Amino acid sequence: MKPLLLATFAASLATATATFAQTTVPATPPAALTAAPMADGVTLNDQQAKEWIDKAVYSSDAKKLGEVAAFARDGAGKVTELHADVGGFLGLGETRVRLMPAQFKLMTDRVVLSMTADQAKTLPKIAK
Repeated sequence: MKPLLLATFAASLATATATFAQTTVPATPPAALTAAPMADGVTLNDQQAKEWIDKAVYSSDAKKLGEVAAFARDGAGKVTELHADVGGFLGLGETRVRLMPAQFKLMTDRVVLSMTADQAKTLPKIAK
C-alpha cells in the first residue's frame, strides 16, 4: 500500500511541476504599442501621478526599459517631464532619464516610448 501511495504522490508532483514549468510570459506586452505620443501632454492630479510611479516603461519595439520614477508638472497639473529609471538589475545600476511629453504615451498599465530601446540609450540623464 505504501509503495502505491508513494508512486501516486510522485506522479502527481511531477505533473504539477511540469504544468508549472510550462507557464510562459508573452514576449510582447498586451497593450497596443502603436499609440501616438502625447504632443499636447496630459494633466494628472497628485493621486493620479502617484499611481503611475513604478509602472513599467517600454520602448516602441516592446522591450521593457525600466520604471516610472516621477513626473514634473506645471501649476495646472500638466505633465512637463517624465523621469524614468532605466537599466540596472534589482534597483542597482539604474540610470534616471528625462522624457518630454511628445516622447511617451500613457497606456492602461504602462508607459510606451515613441522610440526604440537603442534610441532610448541617448535620452538625457538626470541626477536622482
